[in-house]
Amino acid sequence: MKMKLLNLSKALDIPREPCFIENWCYTKPNLVPNENEDIVIIKKVSFGPLEVYEWGIDFNNTPYEWYKWVENDFYENENYRKNITKEELFNQILSVILLFKENRLSEWITIYEKILDGLNSMLSESFERVDEVYGDRKKE
Repeated sequence: MKMKLLNLSKALDIPREPCFIENWCYTKPNLVPNENEDIVIIKKVSFGPLEVYEWGIDFNNTPYEWYKWVENDFYENENYRKNITKEELFNQILSVILLFKENRLSEWITIYEKILDGLNSMLSESFERVDEVYGDRKKE
């Protein structure tokens, strides 16, 4: 799946500048795995208070959500990283698409629609391969 996202990254014209909406700064998706081998699809940062949310796919192709409080040490125990379902990741992507539509950010809408389409096709292929290996697992 990661190789296909890398190919998708090359095909997208991803903006270099971040996007500011209300208190949040959205940074461009990074479809190249980072030092943790994570692919960061959505990242938003607030500067007041200083906190970060991130959604993506980890080195095992598992969707994740990550949150970090950076402002001070009052809420550092609230930091987390958890696995989420593919549906939760899709819903998060759909919510940012809607947010960008409300703010008339067509370039960002196009990017996330293409990412969503790419993820849909990759997941469909994964399910087809699982079916080839395991067959129909429905109980009769």
